[in-house]
Amino acid sequence: LDSASSATLPAAAPLPCRKQPFLREHIYNKASRRPSTQQANPAMRGQSIFRFAKVLPDKQEYKHAQLFAPSATSSSIACSSRFIATNAVSNGRVAVLPTDFSLYKSKNTPATISAHAGGVADLAFSPFHPELLATCGDECVRGWKIPTAGGLEEDLTESTFNVSNQCGLANALRFHPHVDGLLAVGCKAGVQLVDVNSAKVCASFELKDAAVSIAWDYFGKQLACIGKNYQMFLADPRTANDTTLAGTKASGFRPQNAVFNGRTNRLIVAGLSSSRQPELRMFDPRNLSESLIEQELNLSPGLMMPLYDIDTHLLALTLRGSSVVRLYDVTKAVKRGEMKQIANKMLPSSLNGTCAMPKWGCDVMQTEVMKMFSTTKDGTIMPISIRVPRKIDGFHEELYPDTLPNKASDVDLGAWMEGKDPLIRLVSVDSRLSNFNNQKVETKNTASKEELEAKKKESIKAKVLKKSEVRARIECKLKRSAFVHLGGTQTRSKDAYYFDIKVDRPVNGHRNLDVNSKYIAFPWKTIGGSGVAIVERKVRKFGRLNDTFKVRGHSDQVTAFALSRLQPNLMATASVDGLVKVWKLPEKLDSDQKEPSVTLECSGRVLGIAFHPRASNVLLTWSRGIDVCHMRLWDLQDAKEPKVLIEEHGEAEIMSVDFNADGSMIATTAKDGKLRVIDLRANKTVKEFSIDEATRGAHAFWLNVKGDKIATVGFAKGNDRQIGIYNVEDGKSLASVDFDGDSGAMMPYFDIDTKLLYVASSGAPSIQFFLLSENSPYVEKLSAFKAHHDFKGFKMLPKIESNVKAVEVNVGWQLGKNELKSISFTLPRKRAEFFQDDIFIPTASMKPTASSKHWFDRKESTVKYISLQPTGMTPLSQAPKEELTERQKKYQSQKLAAVKPKAKGCLGHETAAEVRAHFQNLATLMDTNSNPWDAGGEQEDDDDWSD
Repeated sequence: LDSASSATLPAAAPLPCRKQPFLREHIYNKASRRPSTQQANPAMRGQSIFRFAKVLPDKQEYKHAQLFAPSATSSSIACSSRFIATNAVSNGRVAVLPTDFSLYKSKNTPATISAHAGGVADLAFSPFHPELLATCGDECVRGWKIPTAGGLEEDLTESTFNVSNQCGLANALRFHPHVDGLLAVGCKAGVQLVDVNSAKVCASFELKDAAVSIAWDYFGKQLACIGKNYQMFLADPRTANDTTLAGTKASGFRPQNAVFNGRTNRLIVAGLSSSRQPELRMFDPRNLSESLIEQELNLSPGLMMPLYDIDTHLLALTLRGSSVVRLYDVTKAVKRGEMKQIANKMLPSSLNGTCAMPKWGCDVMQTEVMKMFSTTKDGTIMPISIRVPRKIDGFHEELYPDTLPNKASDVDLGAWMEGKDPLIRLVSVDSRLSNFNNQKVETKNTASKEELEAKKKESIKAKVLKKSEVRARIECKLKRSAFVHLGGTQTRSKDAYYFDIKVDRPVNGHRNLDVNSKYIAFPWKTIGGSGVAIVERKVRKFGRLNDTFKVRGHSDQVTAFALSRLQPNLMATASVDGLVKVWKLPEKLDSDQKEPSVTLECSGRVLGIAFHPRASNVLLTWSRGIDVCHMRLWDLQDAKEPKVLIEEHGEAEIMSVDFNADGSMIATTAKDGKLRVIDLRANKTVKEFSIDEATRGAHAFWLNVKGDKIATVGFAKGNDRQIGIYNVEDGKSLASVDFDGDSGAMMPYFDIDTKLLYVASSGAPSIQFFLLSENSPYVEKLSAFKAHHDFKGFKMLPKIESNVKAVEVNVGWQLGKNELKSISFTLPRKRAEFFQDDIFIPTASMKPTASSKHWFDRKESTVKYISLQPTGMTPLSQAPKEELTERQKKYQSQKLAAVKPKAKGCLGHETAAEVRAHFQNLATLMDTNSNPWDAGGEQEDDDDWSD
């Protein structure tokens, strides 16, 4: 820089510390856009030093904030270095909380700002004044000044400025990154620039679409806009007109939010692809018609909220309604052809909105490079920290490159509107650290000796606790489950599955498939009435299945069907007209079955049927009448009237039923949000309590044989799928885990022997595995299996059908659109030649333990368990000791050598300490003057050394 240009620069303000630290200032050339004094960082020559960054949610949550539903186009949350602002419980109000959690006071109704009567569309803090908040809603933009001392303690109604929009309804707000008092507002008909100091509109330009998302580039020269009809615009707002405004609509791509990639000035856009799949794209601002990178994400559709840090080149991506936070490294993304994902963190709750704190608010002493605040579905604010792990705590200069200051540039709004661009001055983050250290030194000088000693003890205690927490987290990760590598296999050959089938509409509860040791049943599309196809699993060869035999006895639509596992030839079907028909299938099917053996009459639409798991000829039905839901228990040998009539559910529709181990009680879920435990023979409700997963499609399972815990799977509030564990005695929730935001109906199966939960979804090709336990952490998410086709039905075979020699844990069947396939769930084992008795524990027998008369007379019937161990196969617990590998042998020899007593020396010494003591003792006995080479000794003649 010449002397003339340097003279125009304002003097840097002194820092509030005793000793002025050195500020590294980088002044960018407007033509080259490159720093004139920047030194190359050796750590950035190869891979990024931020590739090991971790996403860590903070346990100190802002609870009882009672947040309102966010805006449809924005995250509805913003933060400065001091305050957090988000939509409040009342429409049009904004709640303000401190970023410092020590100043937070939990209140049911926190102090709010009465911003807009019609609702708040977006809000933003000034980058130079942390107390200045701007909000937009209706057709106006308002500014609010939050008291710096103590924050917002009472409701605020008076605004500092109020500007009416000339372009219609306001949708988005963004302050200029370098010019103080300049605010860009995205409106219904275009974009306008607002001077917040004079409360006037200084410029505006029209767009062919409503601007719902806007973003400034790094230099503050260009403004990117995304329209409501998925068009992208790029313009210099000072000279925007028909000739300078560049706009385009990517083919099939639906952009939602955009951020600029720092100094490179590339545009990163998050949106949905033509198949409504979340996607990230990178554009060159000079050509918005072609993208540099197109990267599809395996996420559910929703509003994507990207946050970009220009110093570390890290992109944090969240999705509304999802509990996953993804972190991407954008360094050399164009060269790699993708934005590399470096972290994927699942949070305990789904997110509604996310914002990033300015870099000056990060805790640099804890290697925090980025900090976010997210609103969750339960009305709390969760701090999320992004840190780079280091062995030693403290400030690491390589993690904090020079960043933008928190002070405005020397170019005012008038000069900027005339075309003058500000000079970008970067300052070092260690200036803030120096101030922090000086404050610590002053505190140390003024504190007494006792206070310093107490603080020292507290710091040591905190370090010990911190190490203990880290060690506990590491040990939890090391304790891996035996089922962590559970996987599934499915054939693609048409010679190994059934195809060309005609599946009818789904039955109630999506229970579209049932299997036992002999048959497979599923709804079949017929002309006149409705039928259920029957396939003899071990007789019918794989291939085309367009001529199978069917059960056809209902004139109305079939709503439920079931196969008995105790009596494989017994089957029951039900329809809309309230008729339940029981079929006794012949040993060899040779024609359609049209004459049932027993017909039962129920009131209203039959919702489901289930055979008793231990007693023969016992059937449970539940139906929906005009004003009440009925459950009936039938003795099929005397089926004139039901033996038990249960009306405990009232008008609530029953969603699922599950028998306990001996079949004496059932657990039911209903649409009133309650789980009931019912004693069947006594006809009374033993326990009743509310569950969180009963919003839609809830299923309940007995977690153990004792029957003291129950697991539930269903949809919680916010349409998130959730697994819950409950204590039967008091109805207390022991665990509640959200696992995704898919909206498909669930078809779960729980294996009580292995405690494995399989969750398949209707209309999706994947099955998720979970391991449930009776102790903390209760729910452990395992891997997942992706089938070749989407699921329309899913059911497991009895455990005795598994091939234990191949370590086959379960065998399931998948009903697709026009195919029927089996899925083998296997577990890789090192010594698979032995019977894995730790996996295959004794299972319940598939033979009846009592007759229907015996069971209804309340006589005891114990559950019989059988071993799955094949003949001639040795259990793993009794297997001979495994031979050591060469590496293990070498390790064992090293351990033995370490504890083996060392050989004695020539003088009888065994340790180095004894040798050292021996020569020290000799040194004290030696006469130093007798050495002829010593300076103080007597000189000898040369003849003494001659021969």
